[in-house]
Amino acid sequence: MNSMTGYGTSQIKNRQLELETHVKSVNGRFLEVRFHLPKEYAPFENDLRKVFASWARGTVDVYVHRRPAAETRLQTVKVREQNAQHWNKVLRSLSKKLGLKQEISLRDILNMPYVMESQDRVSLMPGELKLVEKQLRQAVERCEKLRASEGAVLKKELLSQIKRLENRIGDMEGWREEAMKSAHQRLKSRLATLEAEQLDASRLALETALMIDKMDVHEEVVRLKEHIKACTKLIQSGEARGKKLDFYCQELLREVNTIGSKSQLASLTQVVVDAKSIIEKFREQVQNIE
Repeated sequence: MNSMTGYGTSQIKNRQLELETHVKSVNGRFLEVRFHLPKEYAPFENDLRKVFASWARGTVDVYVHRRPAAETRLQTVKVREQNAQHWNKVLRSLSKKLGLKQEISLRDILNMPYVMESQDRVSLMPGELKLVEKQLRQAVERCEKLRASEGAVLKKELLSQIKRLENRIGDMEGWREEAMKSAHQRLKSRLATLEAEQLDASRLALETALMIDKMDVHEEVVRLKEHIKACTKLIQSGEARGKKLDFYCQELLREVNTIGSKSQLASLTQVVVDAKSIIEKFREQVQNIE
């Protein structure tokens, strides 16, 4: 079982290149991997994305910082000839108006704005992309270790919540018997009244069955136990997925709410309230699982 929160980093530095990779993951309903790459790596984003193929969900930010050595930088120069001609004309005209005899040099023209532009062009080294992928996998591996560590803590907490819920369900069974006794007492009182009114026996039997059915929570308790067994097995297997556990949370709440609607005893109602509180806490923790 893995938590969705984690962080991993990886660094490498040699005479030609320095790479720094960070992977940060937080909770997310679906898997969303967001890359923050140098422009040199942007065309290869889809290839790097394959590193996260085994992840189920979470919001992941990947930061890659690239600092090449100075000798790996190539400088490109662009001369805007039209601008050079314009400045040559302007400078010569100004020189003539001012009566200056100094010649206009090429250097003077090149120093004028928008005449010459230079730009660093960084070339990728042979095998650099494989190095980037290796560094990314190392950062992801460290992030996964942290996710697994937090997942172990979550596993312990979830099993604790499940045990508490199991105890509450045991209490429900005890109060179920009490509720049925109370129902029978009310039926006996009702029977005495109906006998005095000489009510049809079949109608009495039907009313009795309906009352028992409305109050009996045996089926709901049985289903709750089955859901708990499934949750426990899933969590202990180490293969628990948040989406599947979230589904079981919905089923647990549905059964507990049904029991609450059938409850005729204040004590049973309190147990239902406690059970719902436990399930809600359980569900909050489930949102952190991948």
